[in-house]
Amino acid sequence: MDRMVSVNPADLSETAGPEATDPGTLAETVRSMRETQKAWASTSPKERAACVRRLRMLLSDRADDIALTIHRDTGKPRCECYSTEILSCTAMAKYCESLLRRFRFTEKVDQGPMSLMCMMLGRRSYIEHVPYGVIAVISSYNFPLAIPMTEALMAVSAGNAAIIKPSSDTPLTGALIEELFRQAGFPEGLVRTVNGRGVGSALAGAGADKIVFTGGTETGSAVMASASATVTPVILELGGKDAFVVLDDADLERAANCAVWSSFVNSGQVCVSTKRIYLQEGIAERFTEMFVSRVEALKQGNGWIDEEVSVGPMINGTELKRMEELCSMIEEEGGRFLTGGRRNDSLPGYYFLPTVVADLPEDSPLTDTEMFGPIVSLYTFGSDEEAADLVNDCCFALGGSVWTEDIARGRRLASRLHPGTVDVNNATYTFGLPATPWGGRHLSGIGTTHAEEGFRQMMHPHHVHVDGGRFKRDAWWMPYRGGGAEAMRGLNEAFFGRGRGKVSALRSFLRMCRPKRPPGFP
Repeated sequence: MDRMVSVNPADLSETAGPEATDPGTLAETVRSMRETQKAWASTSPKERAACVRRLRMLLSDRADDIALTIHRDTGKPRCECYSTEILSCTAMAKYCESLLRRFRFTEKVDQGPMSLMCMMLGRRSYIEHVPYGVIAVISSYNFPLAIPMTEALMAVSAGNAAIIKPSSDTPLTGALIEELFRQAGFPEGLVRTVNGRGVGSALAGAGADKIVFTGGTETGSAVMASASATVTPVILELGGKDAFVVLDDADLERAANCAVWSSFVNSGQVCVSTKRIYLQEGIAERFTEMFVSRVEALKQGNGWIDEEVSVGPMINGTELKRMEELCSMIEEEGGRFLTGGRRNDSLPGYYFLPTVVADLPEDSPLTDTEMFGPIVSLYTFGSDEEAADLVNDCCFALGGSVWTEDIARGRRLASRLHPGTVDVNNATYTFGLPATPWGGRHLSGIGTTHAEEGFRQMMHPHHVHVDGGRFKRDAWWMPYRGGGAEAMRGLNEAFFGRGRGKVSALRSFLRMCRPKRPPGFP
């Protein structure tokens, strides 16, 4: 098989990676992993937690070489390799350990309005949270460790196996993930990495029991269509066009500082990075000056050899060219560049200057176009209501933020916004909070990762209903008998209608069930 090659976009140096995977072998790989998973699913939460803890220690102990591997794949500044990648993984590992200590994999069901009836009939229900089996994790290049590692951690903690398809641009980090799970003592073959172009689409139809996809909306739609052929459930974390709303009472200095980071972290290649900044009239001019001056002061280059570098490269030449094409479209639409708008030819890599755009019409098609690069647009608004309408008038709804000194005002506006996560007086970083759900609406995807909600989505809720056998028959069983319809009508009226005659209705109903022995009913 061909060997993958990683090209560091910061300096165009090349590193040999793992062998590419033959797509024709994927179905057999999934079948073999399912046998490993069955044994893993029978382990106790305590045993799983011990493996997760060892992995967390490895991530910490090997942080330096892990960070270097990430840099070789992505060209990220050294700081970001630790802050946005490794830290997200260690935090998730710690969270999974806590989940495994407290999560109830078997829960008794509260029957609510049916509780009295079920008690009298001697019946109860349980929910067993059962792992799906093999989870396919198809990931993107922008966070080659943090995204697939956190999703795989949730999957295996829930008792699944995980087969990971990293981006073909980041094969070194993908191979490292499999190595780390193996070194931490997880069963051989429980977590596998497969590589190569075209492998992701093949994996979507290779028989995995659930698919977790992170990437562009168009590709995510194709994955969903492929999965639909076998009715395979999916979680899709897709594109974003996050809004950053600055109200007239905000701390402008703090907001500007965060906006710079939120817009240009990972060179803007973040689904939840800021791409639309909405400024309330009255503070727009002042904020713009503060923001642009900070952007122009950023240093761009190889952030591994120079720790004062803040903005790294685009992942490859294709994405760099796409930034140029987007900027041409911005000019055609009437947008004006306050800074940037072109590639940085002074550096030997795929660098595009941090770009700030003004005067782009709000109804421009580019408003619903994911930039996924270092381009951010500025807009103005009048009232809080107008801000909400502008933010929500977008096909993407992954994240966003509101900036104000009045927390109650900020929360009111945040509650009106569509994105899956809305921050008040911060932005973008909450992917790193493992106890909070992560997911979007509209074209930003479906389903949830992270938090207890995400953990539950790695398992199937298996309902077990137990009848103690107290009665010879149910009142609704055949053959139907005289008085049966009246008993059912009375039961419905008493318990789910106007609530009249509960004791009489229950007595008639239980008599129709023919108890095996007198239970002392009223």
